[in-house]
Amino acid sequence: MTPRRAAAATAMPAFAPLFAAGTESVRVRWLSLVYETDGEVLDAILPAPLGPGGRPQVAVWIAEFIGAEFSAADGTKEVRPAYMQGGISVRCRHDGGSDGAYAVGTYVEGLNHGILGRELFGLPKKQARRVRLDETPDGIEYSITNAAGIDLVAGRVALGGARPATELVPEWFSTHYTLKLIPSAEGTGFDVSRLVRIPFAFESEHSPRSGSATLAHQPCRSDPLELLTVTSEVRAAYGFARLDIDYGTYLDHVTDIPTFGSPAW
Repeated sequence: MTPRRAAAATAMPAFAPLFAAGTESVRVRWLSLVYETDGEVLDAILPAPLGPGGRPQVAVWIAEFIGAEFSAADGTKEVRPAYMQGGISVRCRHDGGSDGAYAVGTYVEGLNHGILGRELFGLPKKQARRVRLDETPDGIEYSITNAAGIDLVAGRVALGGARPATELVPEWFSTHYTLKLIPSAEGTGFDVSRLVRIPFAFESEHSPRSGSATLAHQPCRSDPLELLTVTSEVRAAYGFARLDIDYGTYLDHVTDIPTFGSPAW
């Protein structure tokens, strides 16, 4: 047995992630778009024990992730090249807790950049054809284009003055919830079906610029974000910040899993 054990000590691990699984620290060029929507829709897509928060709000975010650094528990660090990412989260509240954000969809431009978020936390990562965040003389033009070429969200931002640095994202956005789902190898159900809480910490480099925005949805069967209708002004905040994402915390086991869209290949 001794030779076999010695060989195993230098063998490849049984689980081999694509890159170091650890905490993330990254500089971001970040746009937040916050608006109110139909509360009944949030009721339908939030998995118990999550329910709607204080107001039926949606946060659309578009960001350039610059020099994302992942730090493993053993001190290993890995830095990824810059990439674009966008997402949609809705305001929610966990039983007996404060308001947070439930991730409906996260769209990553390019290959593999979103693997860790999906493996570690269960974040609903999808590859996008393009995530656009372009500065213009008058403000910003943005869009998220899925793999089928559909602009899931798109619009323009007219930037005005500055906001306090704490308002690059709404307060509830800093506590994120996702469902971590690992399908059974037998093809039925899930071996893991847990709610995860993830801390997002933002430190702005300067006071973000603020303004109003237009936001249009293009109907899509696989990503029906048009169900999150805009029922208020869309408020925008834009700036550079340091984003730190720590390890998550397992919460409840979830059996009733709402779906949002149908795959279309």
